[in-house]
Amino acid sequence: MITCITCTGDRPQCFKLLEGWVMNQIVKPDQWIVVDDGRVPLRPAVECEYVRREPLRTDPKFTMILNIEEAFKYIKGDKILFMEDDEYYAPGYIEEISKKLDEYDLVGVGRSKYYHLPTLKWYRHKNMGHASLAQTGFNRYFLKEAQGCLKGDWFLDIRFWRMVNGREADRFTLPDDKIQWKSKDGRGLVFDDLKDSLYVGMKGMPGRKGIGIGHNERSCYYPDKNKEVLRSWIVANEDFEKYLQIKGELS
Repeated sequence: MITCITCTGDRPQCFKLLEGWVMNQIVKPDQWIVVDDGRVPLRPAVECEYVRREPLRTDPKFTMILNIEEAFKYIKGDKILFMEDDEYYAPGYIEEISKKLDEYDLVGVGRSKYYHLPTLKWYRHKNMGHASLAQTGFNRYFLKEAQGCLKGDWFLDIRFWRMVNGREADRFTLPDDKIQWKSKDGRGLVFDDLKDSLYVGMKGMPGRKGIGIGHNERSCYYPDKNKEVLRSWIVANEDFEKYLQIKGELS
């Protein structure tokens, strides 16, 4: 059974897109937990397990950890994937992560692909010892460790990956021709998806800002004036066109 978790708040346009990406998945989640702490509550159009967490004055600036902690109370699946509302997910995303979770306890996509939509700029990171939370999944054998990682700052993904790849997980890289890294204990897998692009870390999207450095257009982005990189990362033409429409609205 596959459980997907989305934490959102005041990003209605992003969430609407995500509903489409979830519905387009070849393998759909059996349970989709959506925790919403926005000032304006969402009205999901797609079937999900909607959890409303009312925002409080005492909330920290970034509430992701609080919302994930809430989501963990409702998990029913034995494979848990995080799907963030401002990411693009290709139709084969859940299928690929789920398949790999049959063999590994913690799975993620490395060499993170960032695309700053308002300025048509991109950047590809070198990370191969950890994956962003939005491209991470784990199975039931990792659940207790995942729960233990909830204590700390908002970089939950790094704590996850240090459990299998050690303290230097977030600094680990590989030569470009190496497309995957298996942790020494055999529990974790980070793989490169460039050949069959599974996602794009979209930045600069409308709504409440995220915590990642990629939301700042000056974070080492390269220009994509002809949109060739975006086209290569989002293969489905209909999905590609949706982002061009949003780009026009942001201009």
